[in-house]
Amino acid sequence: MFGRVTILYRTLNERERYYTIQLLPNLFGESMVIRTYGSTKKVKPTGEIREIYSNQADAQHSVEVLIASKCRRGYCPKPTQQ
Repeated sequence: MFGRVTILYRTLNERERYYTIQLLPNLFGESMVIRTYGSTKKVKPTGEIREIYSNQADAQHSVEVLIASKCRRGYCPKPTQQ
């Protein structure tokens, strides 16, 4: 699903980190997965990784694998406040 943005958070030693995964189309009909990560206390992200896939199914599978991997490392979605 294009336009999907997943934001995961992790707190370690009182430092909150974030990891954002986006699935977007590019101008050439390919799918792009953009990963951005860093500290919530800093304005600029620590890093960004862009990966290009020839089809959406491969990109979607990559996103699912990344989310599972990050959850195993302690990143999880922030609970919504009601």
